Amino acid sequence: MMAELALKQSRANRRRAQSFESLVQAGLAVIAKRGLYETTVEHITEAADVGKGTFYAHFPSKEDLIHHLVRHGFDELIAAGRAGAPAGRTPAERLAGLIQEQLRVLGRRRDLVILLHQVRGLLILQPEARQRLRQEYQRYVRFLAEKCREVLGKPGLSQAEAQDLACAIAGFVAGTLSYEMLVRGRQGMPAALRGPINAFAAGVAARYASSRRPGNGSRPR
Repeated sequence: MMAELALKQSRANRRRAQSFESLVQAGLAVIAKRGLYETTVEHITEAADVGKGTFYAHFPSKEDLIHHLVRHGFDELIAAGRAGAPAGRTPAERLAGLIQEQLRVLGRRRDLVILLHQVRGLLILQPEARQRLRQEYQRYVRFLAEKCREVLGKPGLSQAEAQDLACAIAGFVAGTLSYEMLVRGRQGMPAALRGPINAFAAGVAARYASSRRPGNGSRPR
């Protein structure tokens, strides 16, 4: 009897996990096709081939699903940024590597680019609402600020400077990829972007990276 109950529970858990994943994937696909504002719960459940009752068993509202999608999108970006030690011998090279990795993740995820772009607009239009969503963007900016201190070799960079720099990098990544998709219809990270990435990173490093003191009593040139 116990074994039979355990088997039934296992099947129920699998079905629940499958319906949850179907709703998540359908939500991303429908928002990428229809846009955030036009997408309804009915559109998502039709795409997932489940009933509205199943949707509400997982998500109390459409906004809860959106929060889940945004949170896990940023989880993916943050995990990519933390996957290994910053590559490159110089601060500029390490910063360029960080930017390239973020672009590689988003370049594979047109659905995520559209979602994050539209949610940013929603939060700008309603600055006092949807604090949970806003907190996810703030979490990503804190991650970028932490990585900037690391790759630039400047752990003492002030919170305000690090946050401003993180916002600039997030804007460079999101804006560059969005315009590549808009103007050229490209997905992925085109090799041609390496030039602008390297130039941007070099400029940032020149402004923020730690200056080295000359050794052996020599004077700076």
